[in-house]
Amino acid sequence: MSLFGLRGRAFLDALQHHPSFPSSRFRLPCPPYENPAFWDQLYKDMTSDMVNEWGGVDLMQLLTFRYQRVVPPLLDNKEGGDDKEEISSTTTTNTTTFANWMDITQLDTPEEATQIYQRQRQQQHQQHELPSDNQTTNHTNANNNNINNNEAILILGCGNSKLGEQFLIHSFIGPILQLDISSKVIQLMTQRYHNYLSSDEESTVVKRMEFMVDDASTGLTSLEPSSVGGGVIDKGLVDVLHCSAGPMMQRGDNDNTTAANDDDANAEEDDMIQRIMSSVHNVLQPSRPFVFFSRSEPKWMLRRVLGHDGYHDLMSDAGSQQRRRSKKMMWRDVEVVKLVDYDLLLYKFVKAEEVQDDVEEDQGEMTYAINRRSYLKRLKGGTKKNKR
Repeated sequence: MSLFGLRGRAFLDALQHHPSFPSSRFRLPCPPYENPAFWDQLYKDMTSDMVNEWGGVDLMQLLTFRYQRVVPPLLDNKEGGDDKEEISSTTTTNTTTFANWMDITQLDTPEEATQIYQRQRQQQHQQHELPSDNQTTNHTNANNNNINNNEAILILGCGNSKLGEQFLIHSFIGPILQLDISSKVIQLMTQRYHNYLSSDEESTVVKRMEFMVDDASTGLTSLEPSSVGGGVIDKGLVDVLHCSAGPMMQRGDNDNTTAANDDDANAEEDDMIQRIMSSVHNVLQPSRPFVFFSRSEPKWMLRRVLGHDGYHDLMSDAGSQQRRRSKKMMWRDVEVVKLVDYDLLLYKFVKAEEVQDDVEEDQGEMTYAINRRSYLKRLKGGTKKNKR
């Protein structure tokens, strides 16, 4: 059993959360990933042509992939005691494309994707230039959903991965927004992809790639709220923070001073991941997905990213009904699948829309879906695109 695979991670997660194990003295073996200085030091002696892909997987391998749906863990058994270490998944193996999984558009050629992107930008500029008198206000509001639709893809913790470039090569519309906490790696990536970033008036390159230095745990201040209309992707940030955070604070833990101090420290690190989830939620447009890769099972990872109460709310039928009726519901859908060929789990959270009741929610989601697809169809001018 490899400690770096799904079964190895399941063993380590279960071990550090076992009720009889001294939580303050055991954490998964990993560097201080949450420290920006660690990353700057890591990239200090690297050059712009060096590439590291978390999990050994890139977009080339995920354009079409096989998966099995993971069965959510039940809450009837005691936490940390009777849970199985094996991941339970359905026996049915399905095949899909990454574009379908993300519900974003992949076209036939990069040139076609560039043309669609330019049309989107032109319509956005035209919309912003409309006069703000009474005659145009209603028209503007009625078409606001269509005009604000975009296919922007935000990559959290991009590092020196080629993922962003691969999106453009394989005809995703973009733009591709790459963000990292390390200014050093952003400098390296800017050097590597200077041809994609050219702003020279004589250049024929359409700029569809951007780089930002930002901290996802402090609000993603480089981006406007609800500005990402494609989706957010994280290949390893949430997973490595989960590993470095140590055991999660559990209900019913001992109340002695040492345990309380340890729980406070762990709770603060748990909160970092939940702040990242909140930051991602803030920049996503409604009905758009946040996906990340991990080797930790849902019974640990979902509790980490949603918090103890959010996890129990998600996993209970009563909680699900309450969430559907709550305007405070952050995520409409949560799905976990096992990548059959890569010994990884893929998590997907879809941002919920704020609605008054179930009827309005259904109508709102249907309207948004129709507007989004009809808008892109008009942009393409009748050109057939790959299925979403």
